[in-house]
Amino acid sequence: MASGITAFFLTFLTFFSCAFQFRSMPEDATPEISCSEVSGDESKYCGVTSCVSDCNGLPTLFINGIPFPAAAYMTYLTEYNHYSRFAQADYSLFSLPVLFSGRWISATDGLTPFCKGIFDEKDAPDFSAVDARIGEIIEACPDAYIIPRVNISMPLWWIEENGGCVDSTGKRESLYSEKWRESAADMLREFIDHVIHSDYASHIAGYHLAGGNTEEWFHFDMNAGLAPAAELEFEKYLNEYYPDIEYRGLPDLSLLEGKGIYHNSEYLARFLEFASFRVADDIAFLANTAKKASGNQVVVGAFYGYSLEVTSPLYGTHALRYLLKCRDIDFISSPNSYLGERDGSADWTEMYPADSVRLHGKLCMQECDIRTHLTLPLSQAAPEYDPDGILAGNIWQGVKDKTTAVENIEKSFCRQLIKGNGFWWFDMWGGWYDDEDIMNDMSRYRSIYSASLERENRASAAEAAVFVDESSYKFMTSCSLRSAICGLRRELGNMGAPYDIYDLSDFEQVYGRYKAVIFISCANTRSFKNAVSACRKTGLPFISNSRIKESFTAKELRSFLKANGVHIYCETGDLTYIGSNYFAIHASEEGKKTVTFKYEVSVRELPGGEMSRRSDTFTFDMKAGETKLFELT
Repeated sequence: MASGITAFFLTFLTFFSCAFQFRSMPEDATPEISCSEVSGDESKYCGVTSCVSDCNGLPTLFINGIPFPAAAYMTYLTEYNHYSRFAQADYSLFSLPVLFSGRWISATDGLTPFCKGIFDEKDAPDFSAVDARIGEIIEACPDAYIIPRVNISMPLWWIEENGGCVDSTGKRESLYSEKWRESAADMLREFIDHVIHSDYASHIAGYHLAGGNTEEWFHFDMNAGLAPAAELEFEKYLNEYYPDIEYRGLPDLSLLEGKGIYHNSEYLARFLEFASFRVADDIAFLANTAKKASGNQVVVGAFYGYSLEVTSPLYGTHALRYLLKCRDIDFISSPNSYLGERDGSADWTEMYPADSVRLHGKLCMQECDIRTHLTLPLSQAAPEYDPDGILAGNIWQGVKDKTTAVENIEKSFCRQLIKGNGFWWFDMWGGWYDDEDIMNDMSRYRSIYSASLERENRASAAEAAVFVDESSYKFMTSCSLRSAICGLRRELGNMGAPYDIYDLSDFEQVYGRYKAVIFISCANTRSFKNAVSACRKTGLPFISNSRIKESFTAKELRSFLKANGVHIYCETGDLTYIGSNYFAIHASEEGKKTVTFKYEVSVRELPGGEMSRRSDTFTFDMKAGETKLFELT
């Protein structure tokens, strides 16, 4: 009874504050992403086809018509690669960096480029470095499939010739520029044509499109890309989608520094909406270019949609809901969350609402750039690339010991396995995983992941859903609820029940599947009001954060879910991953852990454990930081 009262109070409090403190927001238009029908071209078939399709309830990579374990390896510094070690661990999927220009991936330009770019010399493309690097992978793994990360960056000569098409830094291309889009598409077609006619064409299973700042499609200036090209294209955007709003130039971004939750400028909100939409449209345009150039034979994906991690609307990453409608995008990527500078006890989630990606039939492909005890700053690992120690902050440091490294790697793997993500181990500077025990684990993970594709039901086991509204960020000031989602994600991971997480735009499609829902940082738009109305009409319990209650503890979330019929698997506040076929627990502190299921099951600890007797409750001892993975039968 007490827990029910608590849940009722939380529901009442949060909805009350949400309804009466959030002012009504103007409604969005519905722009259309660049997308056109692409059919396969048999003349471009190179002995390999790939796609993303359903496999037992989850979007899955298929290569040559067969479900393929999307577990890969990549390093930036290919001269320090460990392709052979991963091939010996049974990995046959790889990535590698392909640079259109030899410029550093960050707008700071303070680091030495990794290598010469393909198009660094005007009218003289040089593919020799790419050919050699791909040859190294194939030599180490003759049956390798490769999805290169293609950094679509403009060389210096292009910047000098197209001064009106650069961003506010004056050094890099503007993501609003039509001339940039045309040039980028031409370069992409030329690269793919080279691949198709190469002797390694049958090994190239797709293209990972990267660009913008840090290759993750942020505006290079991280400040909405203010530049002449932005002015021209924003005026076109208003004329097409908001003809009642008179164009008045670029808006005053200082309004984002106001003291309230929301700024009061619809003009600013429309520009911020445009700043994200245009980046998503760029990605869709280039994805369509890649599909046509490859005859629609292989998968194409991109980094994008970081609404769980990047709360500033100035980066350009808040239009995932449009990009998911694009038929030319097969997978969405992000690094594992950097929440708390990769605090080992935190849940390293995807940076985007992953279940919206899955709902739209696309693969979540995670970059697992896990620092280990062997990780050195770039200035030490390869000083020729970072002689001034620019990448020397805490986030670039290795962990204190091997035990911690092993625990972090296993925790990350368990999330990818149970959520059904593809992933690649990103050995950024090389040698991070050059340890016999770690590589034995890597081999074990590849085997477990491959076997998981054969399970009959891989669908989510969650009874609770979380909704974040990426469209809210354009209305919010920097001192608002934007930051609440980062703290809430940590609590979600420790509440003891699995959850699915979506963008609010998918609410109507999925809310009927769940017993309770949690709204995070949703402005009072029509979409949010409709979602709340649907919950009230159907009796679906919900809570939402607000200015009065910006966040919830794991204990409060657990109480709310439990009171409303959601099964709680673990009550001790440890990080838990629960799926239809596996469960994992990462111990927050030392002690006995109890996991309780809704019905009797048998479990087997991986690797090599004995199958248990059937029961609905399992108790075991764990050390702080330890991760245990179990198979369910």
